Amino acid sequence: MAGVMQRSIASGSSLSMGLCRTGLAQPARLFSSTPTVLAKISSPGKKKRRKNARVREINPEAMPITEAAAYLRAVEVDSPISAYELHIKTQFTRGQAPLRGRIALPRDPRTRAETVLVFADGKAAQDARAAGAAHVGGEELVPADPLLRSLRDSSGQKACLMPAAKRGTVTEEVIGAVREAKGMLDWKGDKLGYVRAAVGRIHFPIEDVEKNIRTFLQAVRDTMKPEDEVFAARQKTASSVLQVYLSSTQGPGIELSDVGYTPYK
Repeated sequence: MAGVMQRSIASGSSLSMGLCRTGLAQPARLFSSTPTVLAKISSPGKKKRRKNARVREINPEAMPITEAAAYLRAVEVDSPISAYELHIKTQFTRGQAPLRGRIALPRDPRTRAETVLVFADGKAAQDARAAGAAHVGGEELVPADPLLRSLRDSSGQKACLMPAAKRGTVTEEVIGAVREAKGMLDWKGDKLGYVRAAVGRIHFPIEDVEKNIRTFLQAVRDTMKPEDEVFAARQKTASSVLQVYLSSTQGPGIELSDVGYTPYK
């Protein structure tokens, strides 16, 4: 028994030494192969995961302006005076004042002409009548319209009737102001940054509808640009148009695909 055990031990020792001499023993583990480092290499970082989460599919139901207008026209075939309505979703920050502005579209989508009343006398009154003002005069015009009796204390929708130099309704250029008032449209966004406006009628040529849409979108974008260039450069998140939908009185809302942004689902 003793001889057998000695041979077993001797043979085991020689095998162990042989492995060391031939270089088959496991090498020392490098720092780059530690579990901590390997975990960082194999798993994506937070930025990469957030970037992958933001990847969205393009909305397959989005259409160019011309196709969307033609589709809505087919839906409203029995109502040629129905309106094309544009719905714009803007990037809106908390505390930002609602967007608003005035614009003259290439083709007026309103079904009736704007009534313009001018307080003026002398040469200015003559110019106002020549420019197409419906009512021209002085204090005698106040009893003619119930809205004017409480104009000073009015608010909300009636407040837009109050003449103001900022809106161009107090001016020495009467002719230009009257013509502008007859063709200009006032628009305003809501507290969530949505802007809605009628941009045409179903019986309008599609080319006219497209011109109105692009003109209105450009006006909204121009209004969203900060006037202060330094502030605009420091602003981390610039306001922009996020989504644009075209609808009609009875038709569905169709997202537009050719208005300067990528329509995602």
